[in-house]
Amino acid sequence: MGIKSYGQLIEDKTNFYIGYQTGLFAGSELFNDHGTISTSFYSNLTSNHGLIMKDIIRLSPNMGIGFKLGFLYSTNWQSENYTSYNDSRSAMINFHPVFRVNSKFQRYGLFNRLKLYGEISPFIGWSMLSITNSIFDINGYHIYADILTSNDLTSGIEAGVGCEYAFTNISGAFVDLSVQEGFINTPFFVDSRYTLLGINVGVRINILKVKRYNY
Repeated sequence: MGIKSYGQLIEDKTNFYIGYQTGLFAGSELFNDHGTISTSFYSNLTSNHGLIMKDIIRLSPNMGIGFKLGFLYSTNWQSENYTSYNDSRSAMINFHPVFRVNSKFQRYGLFNRLKLYGEISPFIGWSMLSITNSIFDINGYHIYADILTSNDLTSGIEAGVGCEYAFTNISGAFVDLSVQEGFINTPFFVDSRYTLLGINVGVRINILKVKRYNY
């Protein structure tokens, strides 16, 4: 005589993430391009805030793929010795395909709710610049500021690490740190490369689960 029994194990299949992002552009005040020295643009933007949305589909217990949209608005250009781009602004929209490796789900213990992960994501995006040009036309004590705009294509790669914690079967929170290396060509400044050190904090919502049965 035998008795058939089985246990049901429910794991996340697809998660949606939405969160707040901030960070800083790494680099020095001045940019040196093969002997040509000029004021850096991105590294002197001191106020960077935005939004991210991400969707991750689990391919295996410790791998996933998905996509991410990032929106970053940067203002408050400040340089200790220069006023080249005072009051300038930058708005970026980036699309990322995301490749994730994460810790494996455990039935019991801390890792039943906590998941550690690492991600890498190439990206392509659009940069909308508003440049305040106040260094060319000076008449007496009056500075005539012209607002120059430029819409440029950006591309690059981002890598990050983070963790997410499940509060319930469908909701949780996440935090991650990332490094983004981007490239842009615009006629208004010399530096065509930037490094963004970012932090993202937000909520996780499960929208699909997968069921496994242990007999």
